[in-house]
Amino acid sequence: MSGPSTAILVADPVAVLLSAAGIRAAMAVQEGYANSARLAAQHQAEHSAVLQQQQDAAHQGQLAGEQAMALAETEFSQLLTLSERLGVADRIRANRPAGATLQTLQHYNAGIRTVLLSQTALHDPSGDLLPEFNTAADIETGKVQRLLARITHPGPLPETLQELVAQLSHNLPIQREELLMLELRRQIQLHLEQVQRQQVQEASALILRHTLQELGYQVQEFSDTLFVEGGVVHFRRHDWGNYLVRMRLNEKTHTANFNVIRAVQDEQNAVSVLDHLAEDRWCAEFPTLKKAMEAHGLGLEVTRRLEAGEVPVQQVQADQLPNFGDSEPERRVAPLKARTLS
Repeated sequence: MSGPSTAILVADPVAVLLSAAGIRAAMAVQEGYANSARLAAQHQAEHSAVLQQQQDAAHQGQLAGEQAMALAETEFSQLLTLSERLGVADRIRANRPAGATLQTLQHYNAGIRTVLLSQTALHDPSGDLLPEFNTAADIETGKVQRLLARITHPGPLPETLQELVAQLSHNLPIQREELLMLELRRQIQLHLEQVQRQQVQEASALILRHTLQELGYQVQEFSDTLFVEGGVVHFRRHDWGNYLVRMRLNEKTHTANFNVIRAVQDEQNAVSVLDHLAEDRWCAEFPTLKKAMEAHGLGLEVTRRLEAGEVPVQQVQADQLPNFGDSEPERRVAPLKARTLS
């Protein structure tokens, strides 16, 4: 593949959500490093006045931090035990950020816990798969409350569910109650599926941005709704000159179209001999992007590809394209631990 190509986006929902949880935690690592650097500079300026105070606070903070870290590690181990029953423990281990601090581990635990709860609610509404979530209080509550308890994590209930719950709160004939309970289960399933679709779409946008940046590309800013609304994203390497790759995402067909474009001025619209080289260069790099995306659960199945020079490289007025400059992009997130998943 050298010229324009089209690929179908195929997402593994659980893999995508777990990868996104790892990326968000890694971003917290990077943010923590930046905050530490700012605090260090501030403390250095105030060193002579507050040295003893800082030492006392640091000692107390260290003790509290060690206790909190132990609790976070225990929670992570418990979540691993739960994840083994869903068959995703290896992925959770692989996505845990390297050198995770207390803040990032807590953040990661919260993220993967949400995914586990969502998957349990979708595929195991009875709770048999993860019995730890069935407490004594659950057993004492009514059937409606037990069902609703499994979907509190995605957010507020839609009106349809609220109306069903209101109806079921009254004393009803057994047949009427059974029909409403069946409808409640159906609406809960639809709600969870809708929530998961939205979460996967937002996670896919995060994975795309993260993957491109980790591979060293300068990336145009884009919204987390890219996979919901569709749109165009441009990216390039700092030494590509006036060449970029344009990715056009079609949310209806779940496809992404990639093609090399050249930024031109009004007086520079002639076909360049470098166009072919630019397409060949992108051809050599695309498999790496494809493999990196797949590692996060977001597959690219190529359905159309043209050879370099088969169609002219599209020329786009420079003032209609993002201005990246020539500096190399900074890594915005700490790298995740490398691991090969079967």
